[in-house]
Amino acid sequence: MRFLIALNILILVPQLLNAQDSRPGFPMLENAPTPSGLAINEASVSIPHGSGSIFINPALLVFSNSSTLDFGYSSWMEESNFIFGGANFINGKRVFSIGIYNSKIDGIEQRNNPGEPNGEFSVSYLSLSGAFAYDFEFLSLGVAAQYLNEENFQYQASGYAFNFGASSQFFDTKLKTGISILNIGKLDNLNSQATKLPELLRAGFSLDIIEFAPPKNNDLPVLVSISSDLVNPLNKYESSQIGETDNDPYFNLGLRLNVAEVIELSGGYKTGDTAKPISFGVGVRTEQFNVDYALVPYETGFGTLHSIGLQYKF
Repeated sequence: MRFLIALNILILVPQLLNAQDSRPGFPMLENAPTPSGLAINEASVSIPHGSGSIFINPALLVFSNSSTLDFGYSSWMEESNFIFGGANFINGKRVFSIGIYNSKIDGIEQRNNPGEPNGEFSVSYLSLSGAFAYDFEFLSLGVAAQYLNEENFQYQASGYAFNFGASSQFFDTKLKTGISILNIGKLDNLNSQATKLPELLRAGFSLDIIEFAPPKNNDLPVLVSISSDLVNPLNKYESSQIGETDNDPYFNLGLRLNVAEVIELSGGYKTGDTAKPISFGVGVRTEQFNVDYALVPYETGFGTLHSIGLQYKF
């Protein structure tokens, strides 16, 4: 399994050491930090997720119903995890949010030749972020700044990135729209060259389709909602076939069923060349707490990601 972990790192982080490639690194910045976002496969550019929206669309921070404290923990394969913590403070039409997002994989064996390993090393990524958003009635705007740090083997690099977003709501919030530009910045050189950040343009909507109640049970309303994001990676690089490029645009699609405003069942689908085309989730909603769980199977033989999260509203 350690061999598989090491192989996967080389796939996900092609900038390791002296790799001469134009592919972006820092892969955690392409993933939602909370299970509520992971459950719908990141079709979240128009759906608020508390302080987790810093990394998807900071304009959504103003649409939370209250100030929140957010925590998310995701586990994927052996010794691989993602941890997120954040706070979203609402003051009228203004919102200030902070977050910490960390990804780490330990126990990667280093070899120069077949046989016993020379030792083990880890790969880790860290983002410390602050964001501000303002609600202009028909349009909200948000911006987030990130301090980034990358550690790989004995090498380390730091840098910065900015996220920009806009969002609107229509028809008594039944239709929501959003657009964001993410991870615009740079890192210092890691060994001989700098890791390129995954710059993304996201645009999409969410829509409450229908609300109904099961027969003979009018006290159990079910709200069905869909969401869709178009994600356009701004980092283009050549594929192995001459004249073609990878990192083509793709769609994230989400479906949510909210039962009596207490239970939420969700699923997601991602198009394009991806190792995680589907996702599932379940959440419990109360006046003071939200609890979420997401499951994301990978098709590449590298297991399944499990994510749990807690949101405290105050």
